[in-house]
Amino acid sequence: YTCYAESSDGIRWKKPELGLVEIDGSTNNNVILATGHQFCPFIDQRPGVPAAERYKANSCDDRSPHSLLGWVSADGIHWNKIREQPIVPIELHNNFDSQNCMFWSPAEECYVLYARHSQESRRATARATSKDFLNWTSQTLMTYSDTDSTSPSQHLYTNQTHPYFRAPHIYISLPGRFQSGRRVLTDEQAAALDIDPRSGGDKDSSDGVLLTSRAGSTRYEFTFRESFVRPGIGFNNWVSRTNYPALGVVQTGPQEMSLFVQRDYSQQTSHLQRMTLRLDGFAAVHAPYQGGELLTRPLTFAGRELEINYSTSAAGFIRVEIQDAAGRALSGYHLEDCTEIIGDEIRRVVVWKHGSDVCPLAGRPVRLRFVMKDADLFSIRFRPA
Repeated sequence: YTCYAESSDGIRWKKPELGLVEIDGSTNNNVILATGHQFCPFIDQRPGVPAAERYKANSCDDRSPHSLLGWVSADGIHWNKIREQPIVPIELHNNFDSQNCMFWSPAEECYVLYARHSQESRRATARATSKDFLNWTSQTLMTYSDTDSTSPSQHLYTNQTHPYFRAPHIYISLPGRFQSGRRVLTDEQAAALDIDPRSGGDKDSSDGVLLTSRAGSTRYEFTFRESFVRPGIGFNNWVSRTNYPALGVVQTGPQEMSLFVQRDYSQQTSHLQRMTLRLDGFAAVHAPYQGGELLTRPLTFAGRELEINYSTSAAGFIRVEIQDAAGRALSGYHLEDCTEIIGDEIRRVVVWKHGSDVCPLAGRPVRLRFVMKDADLFSIRFRPA
């Protein structure tokens, strides 16, 4: 079954009685579909999309699990197949046996699919695009920065790839990292959890990891191999196929965003747990108390001001110097000209003695030099004034 819950803030949730699907003689439930395996919906943000198709989804074809069906809805609750025939056929080594993520990409101006694949006996991901949601390009296997191949270094089960809402040209991927055969619990510990034996039981373990990609790219950056979501204290999440992040990261406060992680898999206590990060807080450049520096590659930009998302201690600071492509400090943007930045802010404009205007440097290759002490730098962007 596919069930529905709703929230106005992403924090407090309710499961309405929808009266759509009869289970055990009653429709007093929140079920929206009794079909559609691996159902994966999204809000279609394509300009001009018909109201009746504002929500779209895909699912594995019940008649053939090696293809994807398309669905449409006006409200996210009442769904209809867009047609009886699959919209994505089997290709390469499709399995489609977990969420296959689709979305409208404003950066690419097309629909994008990130689908479950198997490559060299490892769970992997392939990508395709479509202009109309019905006709898709051939699927291309993604490559991974840690292997420089189409086979990741480990099983990456549910890719959960989606545009980051503060920078839609950047795609965030939060897959479950599946450790096949890596058993943690003893027989006694596993027996106490009453795990559904159809789930894989306690023979494996898993966690969540962070990958990124860019609009139009067929490569995942797997820079951070460390766990992004650990199983944690207790036995419940040291079983097979738990700790997988759900699809999507949403803003739940002025400085906060939330992700949702599946916990206690195949147990009576199974649930989604909300976890929070500061905006842009997936990763940071950190400088210790002794200090450190970051020098970017040459880049070109458009905009009037440089804005940073950062945090320092009371004793720490950040200063920024702008250099030419050869590494020479540009007049007016020397390190000594930069006002020392202290604090903890999502949006802080960098200021030099002459002010914050960087328009004279727009469109030409420059490098940014960050000198930091006891500080974290989460993100940078050039913005209009």
